[in-house]
Amino acid sequence: MKKSSGYVILSALTLLLIIGLIFSAQMYYYYVRSSALKKTIDFKTAEILVNIAKTNNIAYKEVIEFYDGTVKKDSNSFKINLKSGGKITIMFDQQEE
Repeated sequence: MKKSSGYVILSALTLLLIIGLIFSAQMYYYYVRSSALKKTIDFKTAEILVNIAKTNNIAYKEVIEFYDGTVKKDSNSFKINLKSGGKITIMFDQQEE
């Protein structure tokens, strides 16, 4: 009888370990997906801010402040500092201007 109770404990611990690994894998998957979606949202927000700055005819070295962040135009790029903490640089061609 004692020998079979050892197998029961071992199989219960193995089952708990498998359940823990599945839970950890799911949490990691959702963390990675959440991070990717946040980066996508930040980039799309930066694109929107750049388009608004272009519409307002932003000049070289000028900084325009928006609710979501600031946009600064350099010689061939826009530097966007988002209030969420993201810093994004969007390059453009001189022909676009």
